[in-house]
Amino acid sequence: MKNRKSSRSAGSILFTGILFFMCFNFVLISAASAQNYTPVKDVAGFKKLYAAKSTAMNTLKSDFVQEKSISMLTNKLSSNGTFIFKKTNKLRMEYAKPYPYIFVMNEDQIIIENDQKKTNVSVNSNKMFKMISQLTIDCVTGNILNSKDFDVKISENAKVYFLVLKPNQKMIKSLFTEIDLLVAKSDFTVDRIDLKETSGDSTTLIFSNKKINTPVPDEVFIVN
Repeated sequence: MKNRKSSRSAGSILFTGILFFMCFNFVLISAASAQNYTPVKDVAGFKKLYAAKSTAMNTLKSDFVQEKSISMLTNKLSSNGTFIFKKTNKLRMEYAKPYPYIFVMNEDQIIIENDQKKTNVSVNSNKMFKMISQLTIDCVTGNILNSKDFDVKISENAKVYFLVLKPNQKMIKSLFTEIDLLVAKSDFTVDRIDLKETSGDSTTLIFSNKKINTPVPDEVFIVN
């Protein structure tokens, strides 16, 4: 049971590592305030443009703030760190506060390191890791909009697109009831992710200081 919980937790962290980045104050932008958005009229045009922008992105760096709301706790749990993505299938999330924690996906390998130990896992050896790693790449490339695993609703305001993803695939539904994304119109990177879990808990990631297509050496995704 403990290993299953660990797998689910690591899988959730991997999925929350998906996307990108905040352009403005998240206090003023709430994914829940759907009344500020109107439905996108040209959905096909949006998908085509999103895919083109995603394809043109080879690397991405960002700072992030993560807030975890747990139903049994009054206060939110807050952490922060850096996020790095590189094509193909390379991702690193390094938490700095409140304690150091590194999560790396390097091709088909996942490395998790904290102050006590380092763990290596093959993506192909775990169905959940394999599924979530593929979802991560689909989000980065824009293919998530055509995925059969989600029903997607797209709306917009002057600055962002608001995507609501409702999972219909069994394993994803066991983790999340809904995933909300705010996508910046300026560069089609993700400003904010809201993950609503089946447990009643939720996780929010806000990204800032985005750097697109800057050099990222492969050594970044090796944890010694």
